[in-house]
Parts: sequence; structure tokens; C-alpha cells
Amino acid sequence: MKANIRWIMFLLALVCVVQVASAAAGFDIKTETINPASGALEPGQQVTARYVFTYEMATTGTGTGGTDETFEFSTGLSNPSWDFKIYRDGVAIYTTKRAGYYPVLTEYEVNYGEDDTQLDVQLRGSVPSGAAGKIEVIKIQHMQGDTVRDTHSVTRDVVSKAQVEGSLSAQQNNLKALKADIDDKASKGVDVSAAQAKYNVASQALTSAASASPSQASSYITTATKNMDEAKSLLDKAWAEKEVATTAATIESLDGMITYFVENRSMGADPQVVAIMTKRESAVQFYSQAQDNLNAANYPLARSKAADSQNKANEALTDANNLREKIGEGFNLGGNLLVYIGAGIVIVLIVVGVVLYRKKSGWDELG
Repeated sequence: MKANIRWIMFLLALVCVVQVASAAAGFDIKTETINPASGALEPGQQVTARYVFTYEMATTGTGTGGTDETFEFSTGLSNPSWDFKIYRDGVAIYTTKRAGYYPVLTEYEVNYGEDDTQLDVQLRGSVPSGAAGKIEVIKIQHMQGDTVRDTHSVTRDVVSKAQVEGSLSAQQNNLKALKADIDDKASKGVDVSAAQAKYNVASQALTSAASASPSQASSYITTATKNMDEAKSLLDKAWAEKEVATTAATIESLDGMITYFVENRSMGADPQVVAIMTKRESAVQFYSQAQDNLNAANYPLARSKAADSQNKANEALTDANNLREKIGEGFNLGGNLLVYIGAGIVIVLIVVGVVLYRKKSGWDELG
């Protein structure tokens, strides 16, 4: 029984050791340099890559560890050449050169036990002449048999001159359409300054793209596309803001008419005025919805609700104008009270003057 327990404990310890060793296996990249560093690549372009990384094997030991571990590399570049150096404690202890798309470093070449080891990888190649879409610049895999212990890869976009020319033409057409839209909204009183600024950046980027290499042109076109998209959004927002503001001004004018009927003409209970106020409340509800959608950046719906509000407010305003014309101005002491008082005083003075004049004339005749 005790022997069985000892065997079980031994097996558990062995499993734990294997798991720890397996978890430790992998690599840690210290240096990653790719030239060109960013942007799209173009057919025929020269590309270099350099990686320096530390690594740990699944098992320790020098030479053959019996775990069938390898470092496998691959690339989509044409005519690739590879330089590998292994450093232990900062000293180069192994150097090899390889060619081809799929070089492999065996366990015998890379396993140096628990020492501080680094692998320096340098790749040189060129983008294939017929490449398009994406290309794999480099892929690094730490393998144990058929198991991938760790992996790292880099892909880049590839653009050709023909692709760039087609994209440039399409974006130039989009820029013209954007300009026409900006001019149209400006003629309607929309504040287009923010959209215009984005348009200017996009226009300059496309101008630069027209005389750049394919990879540079691709970057310029990306910049132009981004700014045109932002310009469209800003223009959409400004248009919605203009529609909502116009509706608010119409409701304000309507409120002035209602105030006139209620306060100046004492018609608050008149059915015609009540009908106008009902339409006004409907317009305000639509306006509130338009404002909410504007705040939520739902600009098309904001404009739709603003249009509903504007239509209802216009109906009420038309009714109000017709009613005011129907009833006329009437007698109103409101804002002209001082004028009426002044006129009354003048009339009284005239009457008093006439009376006094007649009395004086009568006295003279008697006199």
C-alpha cells in the first residue's frame, strides 16, 4: 500500500514537472525592426526584418534534448536570405546562413540548456512582382513536434501602381461629390466651416498622392478617405443643427402670436386660438424629439423630426396670421398707452381753451 502511494506521488510530481517545462517553452521578442517600418508595400520593393529574442526550451540540456523542438521560419518575400546568430551570455556561439522560404533551426542548433540565450534573426527579400492584397513578411514558430509552443507573424498590405491609380480616381470623384454637397448646404445657410476644413486636408492628400510612389500614394489616399468620411459626418451634423434651429425660430414666432391673442386681445378661450395652441404643442413635441436625436448623433432622424415640427408650426403660424387679419388690430391700450394719454390731455386742453376763449369773448361784449 505504501509502495503504491509512493508511485502515485512520483507520477504526480513528474506531471507537474512536465507542465512547468511546457509552460516555460516559448520566446520573448526584445527587438523587432522592419524596413519600411509602416505603410503599404509595392511590388519589387526591398524589405528587411530583424528580430532578437530570448527563448526557453521545453526541456533543459545541451544538444539533443529528445523533445524534437525546432524554430521554424517562413516568408512571402521573393529571394529571401536569412542570417541566424545565437548568443549565450552576450557572446555569439553559433552562426548560420539559410536561403529559401521555410528555414528551420533544429533542437541541436538552438538548445543550450538553461543559459541566457538569444536568437538574432535577419531577413532580406523583395515583394514579388505580382503580389497584391496582403503578404506575409515573416513568421516565427517555436515547435515541439507538431505542437506550436509560440508564434509571431507580420503581414503587410501590397499595392500596385494600377491599384493606386484606380483608387485615386475613385476618391477624386468622391471629393468632387463632397464639394458639391458642401456648396449646396452652404447655400442653405448651413455652417460648413468644420466640413470644409476636413475637405481641404483630403484635397491636399489626393494632390500629393497623384505624384507619389504607390506605397506613399496609398498612405495619402487613406488620409484623404478618412478626412472625407469625417467631413461628411460633420456636414450631416451641421445640417441637422440648422434644421433644428430653424424650427426653434418658427416656434418662437408662433409663441409671439399666441401671446398677442391671449394677453393683448383676451382671446385665450377662443376656439380658434385654442386650435392654434394645440398645433403649437404638437410642434414642440416633434422639436423635442429632434433635439434628442441631435444630441444622440442620429442626424437623419433629427432632421426628420425637425421637418415634422416645422410643418406643424407653419400650419399654426398660418392660422394665426389669418386670424389676426380677420379680427384686425382693434383698440388696444397695450404698448401705446402713453400715446393715448397724451392725446387725451391735448384734447382736454383744447376744450378748456375753447371754453375760456368763449367766456372771455362774452365778457368783452358785455363790457
